[in-house]
Amino acid sequence: MEDIVTRFGALVQQVCGKDPLLARRLLCLGYRAKKLQLTAAPGRHTTRAAQMAAVQTMASMIAPLAHPERAAMVSLFLPCEPLQVAGLYPYSCEGFGCFLSGTQAEQTFLRYAEGEGLPETFCSYHKIFIGAAEKGLMPKPRFVLNTTLACDANLLTFRRMAEYFQVPQFVVDVPYQPDEAGVRYVADQLRALVRFVERQTGRPIPEDRLSQAVARSQRSMDQFDRYMTLRRDRQILGELTGEMFSVFALHTLLGTPETEAYTARCLMEASKAPPAAGVRLLWMHTTPFWVEPLRKVTDFNPGVQVVACDMCFEGLVQADPARPYDAMARRVVYSAFNGPVSRRIQRGIEVARQVRADGAVWFCHWGCKHTLGGAQLAKEQFEAAGLPCLVLDGDGCDRSHGGEGQLATRMDAFVELLRAERGEGV
Repeated sequence: MEDIVTRFGALVQQVCGKDPLLARRLLCLGYRAKKLQLTAAPGRHTTRAAQMAAVQTMASMIAPLAHPERAAMVSLFLPCEPLQVAGLYPYSCEGFGCFLSGTQAEQTFLRYAEGEGLPETFCSYHKIFIGAAEKGLMPKPRFVLNTTLACDANLLTFRRMAEYFQVPQFVVDVPYQPDEAGVRYVADQLRALVRFVERQTGRPIPEDRLSQAVARSQRSMDQFDRYMTLRRDRQILGELTGEMFSVFALHTLLGTPETEAYTARCLMEASKAPPAAGVRLLWMHTTPFWVEPLRKVTDFNPGVQVVACDMCFEGLVQADPARPYDAMARRVVYSAFNGPVSRRIQRGIEVARQVRADGAVWFCHWGCKHTLGGAQLAKEQFEAAGLPCLVLDGDGCDRSHGGEGQLATRMDAFVELLRAERGEGV
């Protein structure tokens, strides 16, 4: 029997074909209902920190739907503190692709995008959003802001959306080489971005208020880093979906009071958590939260924990909030996703040791060429560092990709291998 989410997703797709504005109102209503449920009844296993991240992320999805006149479309790695100061809502392309998949409303929009010439190998997060936008489900933003990090889909998607909605676009070019010259180059572009936003909105973005937002970002990153260190000896049950919520808290919502409160809560809960037990996994790349058999292995399982995800820690840096443009640029330029894939692998190994992971899962999201191309090198380098590595092929949000049973079987076998290495069940 179909559950309510499946029926709701089918309804959104059906209505969108006839009345996109009504479908948008339905989607907004559904997300508000989900936010209410997460606030009032998050589930008995959900920690308060995980609940805070989930509610915050849901609110960030609702805001552009309800108030598109105050929304700026952004890519995941764009520093959003200037938008917060200007009173604008980040309108996340990747976020809506992910959420539409969670709503089980992705297939119509995927097929539409492919019918309009986008290749099957194009990132499904972007394809879903493009299809939903061009079929009228997604509202028109004030303007489009994006970086060139870290996905080649960015170069097509955001230009296409700016042309489709006929709104201005500002692109932050991130040099491939992570060095101080790159920081200065990106900082200058961020100054120009602020001037662009001020012209578009007619509202000033004072540097002292920007510094305050960047200071919140730095405190949030510092707290999350301490949380990961503290977590190495603690048992904190969670789910793959929770890692996705953390990604948005530490990217498009970084700099908000809510993210600072979330990371502080993470620290507090870790300090009171029981001693660590069971297999501990480092997750590399996107979390395929829709793959139900895979979630049965990892979600709220006292024997298996996903203790870190590189989409959360790739941009944690030390910077001076008194120099806000430098600080925001440093976060982007020195992201582990910038430069050769070896930087990302090395950062993963460092964090695996920080959180005492027993092994790593490298998830090759279909359409992500950076991840797919680095998979075998990652497996070799993780295992050379003493960390068993499982390479999984799949799709972060396209259910038609299939292979759910195989993913779960391989994950089960990998967990059993790690248990044997730990001396459990032998």
